Amino acid sequence: MIEYKLGYFASSLCGHDKGRIYMIVSEDGEMVGLCDGTHRCVSNPKKKKKKHIQMMRSEKTAEAFPSLIQSGDADSRIREAVRRMEERQK
Repeated sequence: MIEYKLGYFASSLCGHDKGRIYMIVSEDGEMVGLCDGTHRCVSNPKKKKKKHIQMMRSEKTAEAFPSLIQSGDADSRIREAVRRMEERQK
């Protein structure tokens, strides 16, 4: 069974946002909350079914997630992390 950890990155597999990279910020049953820091922020994450995303493991960001989410500039830090992950994917 796949473990969806908070702080992991995920790529959308379907929908109008197909291919967009997000960070997992919440998990609720078969749904996850996704944030990219630009279009979707921590206070209003995009809800998506787990079967509609491709998870990308990132132990480093998962370990730093609790401090990242509590910081005042969480959206800008997530935006920067997502940007770096997009650059690595190219």
